[in-house]
Amino acid sequence: NDPDVIGCIARAMAGEIADFILIGEADKIRAVAVAQKVDIERAEFVHAADEHSACDMAARFVHEGRAQALMKGLVQSSSYISAILHKQHGLVMPGQMLSCVATFEIPSYPKPLFVTDPGVNIAPSLEAKARILKNAVELARKLGVVAPKVACIEAVEKVTPKMAGTAEARALREMGEQGIFGDAVVDGPLGFDAAISPKAAHTKGVPGIVAGHADIVLLPEIRAANVLYKSLVWFAGAAVASIVVGARAPIVLPSRSDSEATKLFSVALAVNVAE
Repeated sequence: NDPDVIGCIARAMAGEIADFILIGEADKIRAVAVAQKVDIERAEFVHAADEHSACDMAARFVHEGRAQALMKGLVQSSSYISAILHKQHGLVMPGQMLSCVATFEIPSYPKPLFVTDPGVNIAPSLEAKARILKNAVELARKLGVVAPKVACIEAVEKVTPKMAGTAEARALREMGEQGIFGDAVVDGPLGFDAAISPKAAHTKGVPGIVAGHADIVLLPEIRAANVLYKSLVWFAGAAVASIVVGARAPIVLPSRSDSEATKLFSVALAVNVAE
């Protein structure tokens, strides 16, 4: 029943980006569309009496192959994620982990920049960071970045005992050197400036092919990633598409402050990487 989501759905159908199954109370959904002055009648409507059954039904439709991507409407994120993680749906296999990857087009950066994880994992361990990084690398490859350059971001470029994340960043670099992430170049710890600015990397004397040219930036925890996400949108004028990966199907998990355009871009991204 979310107005921005309904507006996004109407635009996505008009642009033949995706088809939609709208799960919930059809009368209320249609009322939102009327208020928004948009046409969603091409969508399939499936009745669900409450958000828990709606989320469960959506996850089951993906499990059954009836749908290839998931998108959250006006339901609690906890209900949505709980349905996706439910073992009976088989959407998250053993050894896999959900993580959020945001893909930015930034006016001052010459290529797309992938930022992870701004929305799911709060304070990931080293093992969790490795899985988050793997998810981001796989997404970048699906979008045509053959050998993504990954920067593990910290406040400084040297390992220091006062910042445990710096040692984890170095450990991730070593994992990359061992080929754990496939054909990706992983470096860290790197400051954000050294990761995305050749001038900053040169001034700070940071070597390597990742410095100044990162495709993916792995932030140490959700606070830093979320602040970077919102700073790029609200201060840098970046366009963004954001999805949750690590499940059998891409998941659109829009923030309440995301614009209708961001929701539309996120749907398009999910369609691009859906099986």
